[in-house]
Amino acid sequence: MKKLKSYICIILITGIMLTLCMGCARKPEAVITSDGEDITEEALEYPTLEVSHEQKFSYEDLVVGSLKYMMTEDDVRGMLGTPANSYESKEKTESTTQSEFSEHVLSYNELTLIFMPFDGVYRLTAAASVSSKDTFTRGIRVGDKLEDILGLFYRDSDCMNNNYLAQDKTTVLGKYLYGNFTIEDLENVNTKAAVNYGLINYSGASSIESAETYMVEFTCFDSRYKNTTASINDDFAQLAFDLDNSGVITGIRWYYYPEENN
Repeated sequence: MKKLKSYICIILITGIMLTLCMGCARKPEAVITSDGEDITEEALEYPTLEVSHEQKFSYEDLVVGSLKYMMTEDDVRGMLGTPANSYESKEKTESTTQSEFSEHVLSYNELTLIFMPFDGVYRLTAAASVSSKDTFTRGIRVGDKLEDILGLFYRDSDCMNNNYLAQDKTTVLGKYLYGNFTIEDLENVNTKAAVNYGLINYSGASSIESAETYMVEFTCFDSRYKNTTASINDDFAQLAFDLDNSGVITGIRWYYYPEENN
């Protein structure tokens, strides 16, 4: 599926986990391994946070410096000049009307930009950076900390105790900062309401404390759904942060996924 393809050229460094909320109480947490073994380990129970008054992630957050999603490639080149490197990447799609589409990738040293064609005009649909020189939405940069993310974006007051579970509900994958389902659940949810969520993703570990890498991710959908209820074929956007073991952001990236025709 086109919207779930990997942008390998802008995969950023993912960091080792940050230990949060030292001194919190512990409670048992069951984890099912890939071979079916049930392991019960001690998991932190976090204190309730103050209510956040910040805004949830939205399309307005798809910015880096003076650039914004859907800007034309010509406009970006006019602002940033000649890139250090550029190439065309071809991707397969499941669409019955288009078997292949191309993307233009521009690299300005540690900043990578991706452009997709819309009616023959290439427009900015993704950005990624590992440089503290690049300012993303709400003034956040590589080198800032997890606390900055939690302070700049909306979160539920008890978010650190709101588990993000696998679809079979047996495995804890992370914590919801807000929301209670992800794009993987859309076929079963059948919602007409706006879809938006934020989460801490353990990247396959059983807890934040045991994770070798983890990410903070935000997702939102354009609520003008083509078939009444939200689906993976509708417009949506994502913002992700990679952090290291000291809680410092090491990479930031965002994507805009336009509506599919199929």
